Amino acid sequence: MGVTLVAVFLFLLGASATCSTDVRTRVDCGFVGITQAQCQTMGCCWSPVNEAETTDTPWCFYQSETVLVNITVLAHYPDGKLGGQKLNIRGANCTLSWGSSIPMIKVATNIWGVNLTCPTGVIQLKTLLNAQWQIGANSFISTTGVKNGYVADVYPWFQTQTGSWGVVIKNLWSPQLNNSRSLVIYTPPSYNENTLKVVKNVLVMQDGQNLFDPSTSFGGTAWMCQDTVDSLVQQGSMEEIMIIGVYNTANRINEYTYSVDPEYGGGEGDLYLDFLEQTVMPWVEDRYRMDTGVSNLGIMGSSLGALISCYAGWTRSHYYGRAGCMSTSFWWNNEDFNNVILVNDSSPVPQELIYLDSGGQPAGDGDDYEETCRVRDHMEALGYVLNQDLWYFWDKGAQHNEYYWGKRFWVPMTDLYPIQTIVPHAPTMAPFFGEAY
Repeated sequence: MGVTLVAVFLFLLGASATCSTDVRTRVDCGFVGITQAQCQTMGCCWSPVNEAETTDTPWCFYQSETVLVNITVLAHYPDGKLGGQKLNIRGANCTLSWGSSIPMIKVATNIWGVNLTCPTGVIQLKTLLNAQWQIGANSFISTTGVKNGYVADVYPWFQTQTGSWGVVIKNLWSPQLNNSRSLVIYTPPSYNENTLKVVKNVLVMQDGQNLFDPSTSFGGTAWMCQDTVDSLVQQGSMEEIMIIGVYNTANRINEYTYSVDPEYGGGEGDLYLDFLEQTVMPWVEDRYRMDTGVSNLGIMGSSLGALISCYAGWTRSHYYGRAGCMSTSFWWNNEDFNNVILVNDSSPVPQELIYLDSGGQPAGDGDDYEETCRVRDHMEALGYVLNQDLWYFWDKGAQHNEYYWGKRFWVPMTDLYPIQTIVPHAPTMAPFFGEAY
């Protein structure tokens, strides 16, 4: 009977020599109820019966040459918000399925865990609170090059669909510029629900009064950044971010320009950037649950606000890892960003991510189309790769105003803050000995 069964499953797999005939060496692949087609699509072996248990239940198992790794997934969520419910996971790869749950085990205060045996590659999963799915994107976890026993941390949330925003201080004094201004801050949907999660993605934006509130925005039209980000996060199209909106002042032209234009003056941009680094960011860091590094800290603006943002990203890449520049006033001072800054500082180290866009037409209609194209081309000549660390979007015919910047705000968000893959790390707590799936 054993010879016949071996022949059957080898026939079904095209007589693959990588499917072990020794039941003692087989490792389950897939999930309970997996079909033959699903099993083989995953690159696993299929037997119509389970010889190890001498039952008629089919068996899906990894090929003998598959490299497997044991990892632990830890879900961090406040005990006080569980309401007596338990956490479990669903997903793809390993022994996960989107159709049935694997229970997690309570391993410490606010922490639930599950052990998984996975092939090298990327697995997807989502945490559930009983039957309620976590909000936002799937968790993508890389198992390539990971050691046995490594840990992947996830911070799910289940209730809150939208973030929160508001003016948090009205007169933040700038010793660098001898003036004061307001800050408006947006915190992401998970911030008030999962208080164990620390915000890592932070975006500093210029012209803060134009970002969220039509009553304070120029011309009565706000970008409505909160609506765009909330929607993209819910769809799983971007990472959560915190936005720090810095209001402009009557000295806007001076503060948003780093050189003197022969017609408009200006030139206090470096003092303004010192204000952001030395005053604004420390003030926010002292009051908010954030821990952003260079790679996750961005700066962004439009028009002259984009000019100072692009300049900051290029000349202060030790501080900012991402720069979003919408309808940038690259015409400033005879296009000296392109002709001087990109020449004298030919390539920032480390090399940051840059987003450029414009509206207008090739013939030019006031939205910096031609100047932006020249900067894009120059950056490519310096080694940037389009759609890899440099993005450009042309909103054909769009005008130079808040309505169009808000309308296309989704583009830089998905380019600069896409969903990131979690890389497991060495454990920082004693392992638990729950069942491995």
